[in-house]
Amino acid sequence: MTLGGRPDRERDDEYETYGSDRMNSTPQFEHESFARRHRGGMLLERHGIDLYPHPFLGFTLAPGLRSDMLNTDDAGFRLSDSPYGTVDSASWLASGGGGILLGNSVALALAASSDSTTVASYLAGLTGVRQLNLGLCAAVSLQELVAAVPFLEKASTVVIIGGGPDFVNLVGSLTPDNLYGTVSYERTFDDLTQVPLFDLAVLAAGKTVPDLDAVRRPRTTTPAWDLAQVRERMAVAAARRLRDLRVLAKAVPAGARVLLCLQPLASTRTRDITPEERARYDFDAPVFGILHSAIEENWKAYADVLAAGCAELGVSFLDLAADRFVGDSFADTVHLTDAGNRQGAELIQAALGGGGGTAAVPPPRVAAEPAPVVAAAPVADAAPAGADDDRTAQLAAVVTEILELEPGQLTPDGDFINDYGADSMLVIDILARIEVDMGVRIPDADIPKMTSLAAVVALVEENANETEAVA
Repeated sequence: MTLGGRPDRERDDEYETYGSDRMNSTPQFEHESFARRHRGGMLLERHGIDLYPHPFLGFTLAPGLRSDMLNTDDAGFRLSDSPYGTVDSASWLASGGGGILLGNSVALALAASSDSTTVASYLAGLTGVRQLNLGLCAAVSLQELVAAVPFLEKASTVVIIGGGPDFVNLVGSLTPDNLYGTVSYERTFDDLTQVPLFDLAVLAAGKTVPDLDAVRRPRTTTPAWDLAQVRERMAVAAARRLRDLRVLAKAVPAGARVLLCLQPLASTRTRDITPEERARYDFDAPVFGILHSAIEENWKAYADVLAAGCAELGVSFLDLAADRFVGDSFADTVHLTDAGNRQGAELIQAALGGGGGTAAVPPPRVAAEPAPVVAAAPVADAAPAGADDDRTAQLAAVVTEILELEPGQLTPDGDFINDYGADSMLVIDILARIEVDMGVRIPDADIPKMTSLAAVVALVEENANETEAVA
């Protein structure tokens, strides 16, 4: 296995730096490209956990997973504790139901040290009611709704912790107008849908499919994408989540409470990071790749839109803002530690109107001042002879790797989209690699100009000179 075209040994070194010790998210790749190389995310890779396709939910953890940290039932849902014993989907139904926890990996509590330290388990202890953990990795609202359908008629409360994937996926989507919305790892699923279903089964069995190219569906040409669309797409993401919330709220039994919680987004600009958290993770790392700053800047506006929509629906809303958590609460930008899960459960119990045994909700704290922006270091203090040729060769290697071209296939004027079948997100991959590998920042407004190797070389030379002048 390789990471970014480098040998296994170097990849293992990076895992030791970013995965085992600090669990950092490298900005080297756009979000999905990074996810492909890390089994879906650093926490999944750290614990050797894979995601498996599920016909209705998109994908889940492996059914029947057993480990000291995380265990799942026969449907792939995480087990939780309660005053009545272990809760899984079958026992929850057989015992008459209770509370449901929906959402993505924050609800799943992917960073919890055990099944007993998840939000669902803590909430069961606070309420005395079994809580069924239906959290799915990277779930969007439609997938949450599908997961809930078999259980809703026996729900006394439905708590949703999510919202991030809806926003992030749509902002970076190749097909934002898709009828069913966007899913996490959209490009990966798109790769799968190029091949007929039963031919995929043949390939999965390790056999070959004759004339595979003849049956492979051609890629859809996608429109250009730019960061100016962030606010518009954020509004669409919120509208879709509220649409699915409306359906869910109508489907629960009379008297059942529904609470939508916007998941936290922790960084040095949204909370005071503790020393313990800093030792574990770099909270300035752009976990969403090139989209990260746009997501962070619009997160509060996203919360406001969801809060207003919930008020219209008559559904409770709770903003689990990062600055509401005290102490060592975050394992990374989005996932909570055991202490964070406990505080999250207390905040949820208070929002549901719980009484005895519920800790007081801590008031929001003042977020830290934004860190000063530091200009990227220049590629070199002085360009030696032949530096331009070296730079072109380095860029050619980056483009060849990301577009998955054969050696020698790339030409200076070859069009990335029309000649090599690239899409706009792969172009963003190239931009991100240039910034990390070469220390050159190309403005987002110039992304549409990145149409060929020659165009990229010209942009790098132009912006490298500006970077050197600033430095």
